[in-house]
Amino acid sequence: MKILMTLLVFGMLASVALAGNITGTVTYDGDAPARPALTATKDQHCVDAVKGTKSEALVVSKGKGIKNVVIYARVPRTKVTLPEKNPVMDQKGCAYYPHVLVVPVGATVDLVSSDPVAHNVHSHAQKNEAVNTLIPKPGVVIPHTITKAEEIKFTCDIHAWMTGYIVAVPSNFYTVTGYKNAEDEMISSDAFEKSADTGKYTLENVPAGRARVVAWHEELGTANKTVEVPASGDLAVNFTSADFKKKAKK
Repeated sequence: MKILMTLLVFGMLASVALAGNITGTVTYDGDAPARPALTATKDQHCVDAVKGTKSEALVVSKGKGIKNVVIYARVPRTKVTLPEKNPVMDQKGCAYYPHVLVVPVGATVDLVSSDPVAHNVHSHAQKNEAVNTLIPKPGVVIPHTITKAEEIKFTCDIHAWMTGYIVAVPSNFYTVTGYKNAEDEMISSDAFEKSADTGKYTLENVPAGRARVVAWHEELGTANKTVEVPASGDLAVNFTSADFKKKAKK
């Protein structure tokens, strides 16, 4: 019995130890285009909230870092686990918040609104159920389960300037660049643009062995690199905008 317990403990420790961290940056080559200003055309709350804001489609910092890039690691023979609490896609200040939300395949996302005006949640999914429903006021929660890997664009039929994305990935190891500052606080796109952030990211405790690191951005497209994750320590995997390729339009 003691031998069996020892083997079990050793196996558990080995499984924890045989994992490394993937770290890196996602940077923009050259001068980034100026972010277009957003204009609200309906509802005074939206007119006031959107005044002075700019598009989040491509946000580049002074340090050349790119915000809103989804990074995840595809690891063979790893079962995807779901979050204990449903991730939330909010509508706040007449904008989707967060602008890009990444979740594992199979997760249920709670679609909500913090705004005192009605919003229409319109999903442009191709592989998953395409939601098109009204959220009339705060307090309404629409659970939406995403069963297949896909980058899903969301719009609002009432407020045409509103766009956001939910990205479902076949992985337990994922993140989005540019969401938090050095103090681990949520950071706005305007604050990120003024910062020295280099689009840094970390994927923690990725099992040792071969993995594919995938990067996705709504404007730039997709990039990926196959790597060997070490049994401990960090592995640097960096991307630049030149690595990304857009999907051919059908």
